[in-house]
Amino acid sequence: MELDQFQVKDPKEFFDLLVHKALEGKSSKFEFIRNYQMLQAVRLYKKGVKKVAKVFESIRKDLLKRYETEVTNGTQQIEMLMSVVQFEKCRDYYRKELAIAKDMIKEYRVYVESGHIIDTLLGRIRPDTECVDYRKLPIKWF
Repeated sequence: MELDQFQVKDPKEFFDLLVHKALEGKSSKFEFIRNYQMLQAVRLYKKGVKKVAKVFESIRKDLLKRYETEVTNGTQQIEMLMSVVQFEKCRDYYRKELAIAKDMIKEYRVYVESGHIIDTLLGRIRPDTECVDYRKLPIKWF
């Protein structure tokens, strides 16, 4: 998603962009975190995505309660049920994005703890040769 898409001031327009992105279904790809600044950016992204997923879950629950009330009154509309399904898809999409961000952070933590603490503290950028999933490597201490 392009950063300039989020240069909107209207909250409704921003919300529409979030829904559209989720319904497209193109999720982010796992990337290796290369330095501490990138780690901070991924943490910020994770925090935001977590909030967005919670918002969609809250909306879904509220709509489902309203639909249940309409069913008991006999005034249900299929559009309400379709909206519930749509917001469920949005919630699931952002939960998947959250899982990807958590995986990236977890992999970087293992990378740092496997002998790269000094490099990280000195602000060095992780070279391409070290961009392997450190969670899956056999670690030998001796």
